[in-house]
Amino acid sequence: MSSPEEAEKFILAIDVGTTTLRAFIYNHNAEVIGAGSQPLKLHRPRQGTIEIIPSSLWEQFISIVTTAIQDSGISADQIAALGISTQRGTFTTWNKKSGAPYHNFISWNDTRCAERTKAINRSWSLKGLKVGATLLYGFTCGKRRWETASVFQFSTQHVTMRLGWAIDNVPGLKEAVAQDEVLYGALDTWLVWRLTKGKVFATDLSNFSATGMYDVFRGLNTIHMSYLGLPMNILPDIRDTNGNFGETDTEFFGAAIPIRALAADQQAAMFGQCCFDEGDIKVTMGTGSFLVINTGSRPSVPYDGAYPLIGWKIGNDLTYLMECNDADTGTVIEWGIKMGFYDDPSQCTAVAESVPNSGGVSFVPAFQGLQGPINDDGACACLLGLTADTKPGHIVRSMLESIAFRIVQLHKLGSDKCRTVVKQTVRVDGGVSQNDFLCNLLSGLLDCPVDRPANLQMSCLGAAFMAGLAVGFWKNRDELRRVKKIQTTFHSDSIKSDYRATMRAWEKAVARSLNWYSEPGDQ
Repeated sequence: MSSPEEAEKFILAIDVGTTTLRAFIYNHNAEVIGAGSQPLKLHRPRQGTIEIIPSSLWEQFISIVTTAIQDSGISADQIAALGISTQRGTFTTWNKKSGAPYHNFISWNDTRCAERTKAINRSWSLKGLKVGATLLYGFTCGKRRWETASVFQFSTQHVTMRLGWAIDNVPGLKEAVAQDEVLYGALDTWLVWRLTKGKVFATDLSNFSATGMYDVFRGLNTIHMSYLGLPMNILPDIRDTNGNFGETDTEFFGAAIPIRALAADQQAAMFGQCCFDEGDIKVTMGTGSFLVINTGSRPSVPYDGAYPLIGWKIGNDLTYLMECNDADTGTVIEWGIKMGFYDDPSQCTAVAESVPNSGGVSFVPAFQGLQGPINDDGACACLLGLTADTKPGHIVRSMLESIAFRIVQLHKLGSDKCRTVVKQTVRVDGGVSQNDFLCNLLSGLLDCPVDRPANLQMSCLGAAFMAGLAVGFWKNRDELRRVKKIQTTFHSDSIKSDYRATMRAWEKAVARSLNWYSEPGDQ
């Protein structure tokens, strides 16, 4: 029998997504040899409030990893490294001595601080800061940092807004912060802290750059932190994306597994897609759609819902991304099941293709408002153009078309504002990308090839790639390109002219949906 040192090694990757937790174990060919997954348990105590109970998350996390190890048939000491990908901006605070949380995780898409955010964005003090940034932009001959500051808007998706709300509203939290008893962490930080039994309190740049507490041009955003009155003594150490984050305690899985990568989900998906070069572009179609462009060594400027992020910092490689998103993609597919149009997502293509066109029906996918470039949190989901002859096929086809139309809008926004030459091929992933009708439609509307990988869970694969590089499991990025497999390339003829009238009608429907929920609590 071989010793643990001689036994074949593998990489474990975990993704804590918006709706699902997944754990995959990969071999050297990036093939999954063991898996575990569970729907993420969410707590919704009231409208607009989305939470995760820490104890529930921990139980699910341990469970899926244990399942994946058992499914693989290997022992935990054969795992060379662990990489963790997480949804960004979902955070909690806890007592640094006892580990007890002061509140549940507040999710990235929780909108309890919407009015607070609006008030800050409208405040004269913030307007004054932006005027100052505008002047500095002129005096410094157009430095991007000051251009960014001059157009910056706070969002409910920024941790800064929800953290400020928590400090002001969670009983005892403000006092505990003053007494230096509090630690702050997004999902990645809290999981590492638990896995190492408090030995490591850290995050990485891809996660921290999405909080609103980080200036992609200069580092920790002390201006915003001071302006909002947020404490800095609660923040974690910031490390390289594939840095050393300690080892899991042997109590949990029976072996000390090195934690060698933390990455935000969309950044991990970019790495999993091997979008290493400037101009590379991918679209993840999951719960929502995220279009991300590699902008190389320079950050972009935020514009109309597109925003700069740090993709990863690995050694001397600091890569920037531009991202824009739409909140409703998988939610649209799930809504079709609730309405009885089909029983399973795999059936919606057949229903859509049962009719030659959408029959004048337009669907607006705005269950959670409309993001860039429209940017209206008060927009409503709606169906327009129904007639007595409308069939389920027309509605389902219009639903899939609406997803494609929103991605076309995101593609134009990103391409126009990223200040780099975007490559022709679009790489897609995520559960909704399994839909052939949608991928063909995107290829035709964008007039470009659309690549779909064999493994659609790119966030997990990206976290695995990062951790594997850190320990020498894979030697370099060329090897990663070789082991990543493309399942299908869609290359439809351009259908822009065929869809011009349909898209014009859809844009008219979108205009009707705007500002529907104009008052707090309308929903």
